[in-house]
Amino acid sequence: MTVLQPIMASPESVFLKIFFRELGAKRLRYAVMRNYDSLPESAGGSDLDILVAQEDVAAAVKVLLAAIAGVNGKVIGAVQTWTFFEVYVMGFSNGQWWGLCVELYSSVSFKSAVPLVDLKALYNRFELHNNISVIPRDIGNTIGYIKEILAHGALRKDKPQYQNSASFLMSRSTPLFQEIFHPLGAGAASDLAGVLNGTTPSEIASRAMNFHSSVLTEALARTPFRFLFLRVGHEFFRLRRFFRPPGAVIAILGVDGAGKSTVIQAILPGLNAATHNAVFVLHLRPSLLPPLSRLKGRKESPAGTIVEPHSSKPSGYLGSLCRLLYLSLDYVLGYWLIIRPRIAKRPALVIFDRYAYDMGLDPSRFRIGVPGWVAGWFAALAPEPDLIICLHGNPEIICARKQELPLEETRRQVEALRAFAARKKGAILIATDSSVEETRDQVLQALGDVLRTRTGLQP
Repeated sequence: MTVLQPIMASPESVFLKIFFRELGAKRLRYAVMRNYDSLPESAGGSDLDILVAQEDVAAAVKVLLAAIAGVNGKVIGAVQTWTFFEVYVMGFSNGQWWGLCVELYSSVSFKSAVPLVDLKALYNRFELHNNISVIPRDIGNTIGYIKEILAHGALRKDKPQYQNSASFLMSRSTPLFQEIFHPLGAGAASDLAGVLNGTTPSEIASRAMNFHSSVLTEALARTPFRFLFLRVGHEFFRLRRFFRPPGAVIAILGVDGAGKSTVIQAILPGLNAATHNAVFVLHLRPSLLPPLSRLKGRKESPAGTIVEPHSSKPSGYLGSLCRLLYLSLDYVLGYWLIIRPRIAKRPALVIFDRYAYDMGLDPSRFRIGVPGWVAGWFAALAPEPDLIICLHGNPEIICARKQELPLEETRRQVEALRAFAARKKGAILIATDSSVEETRDQVLQALGDVLRTRTGLQP
């Protein structure tokens, strides 16, 4: 006999219990779509996808924001369209940082224009799990399967249950499939069956393309004006996000030994949980352009690291200007071609371990032999991060941690960083003389406060 293990309460359990209790108390029509087995004790490491009746969306958003405020949580990212509201939440409970991605849907559709289910029929099938309204497992998994196939042309290997449920509904519970998924149309449903019966990756990909085309074609044929209106609206929201990206760029500065890498590793678990693994860490620059050493035919250090950063002789005046121009070009082009699309797609976080400002704070690292104000002028060409964390501390302690720089140079850089933080808008000084946990908490608190303000969402 299998013995079921009790579900342990997670750091986010208090938030989850408040949220679902209030949704029920206000009698809002909602249902968790998938991955609800551990609710309300834990989100199980998954995001929270919730279908909400159109007329209840505004009230559900208020309940969500109030529940976040009730546990002193912070919304660090948000995306909203006509049919979709997504927030990235971060909080601190019982000595632990936790994060959660919550997504509210008012429809089940593809690109906002193609309905995938009959909402009325789906509402009639809602069930209760631990007093939480949920969509029956096979239906929810089939919705997940259809979305994966439409968006990616294939199913992720870690989601086999999606295909199992879709196969079951189509072959062994056909009336239920037809009741819920008839908006797909007969031709698209037939193509979906073909995808399920595919045996090789190439065959599945080909049939997925046919299914994708059938879904769009049948939706256009049914309601052409509505289809075009919703498709244009969908693209409008995507375009708006490019000009007002929901994601953010964070730069973490500090002299060697200040603890940048340690702090970044300490804050990643909570941020990854909050953003559903949409955190990207880059060293120094976007690296759209190759390292100068590679252009000269030399091998660069592994993973972009710099060993003995002050061991190389600085370039001459002209060579230094060329270096500054090259690096500045990488920051500008790399931002618009790599970073901006990434933070515009969703509320992703791009964290830089060092940034362009280091060209002025530590020019020897870049073999730059011009006055600091010249290097600082070039650094100012780089797009400004949304937040600059400046890690500092006792120079003697820092120098003892990582003996790459002389004490006097360490002391100079610490003072230069403090002066930079005092005059630079968006820069925050955080000392690393205390424990890693205390520094982590200060960084996450500062980051959460800044990002919460950026979202403009208040309970």
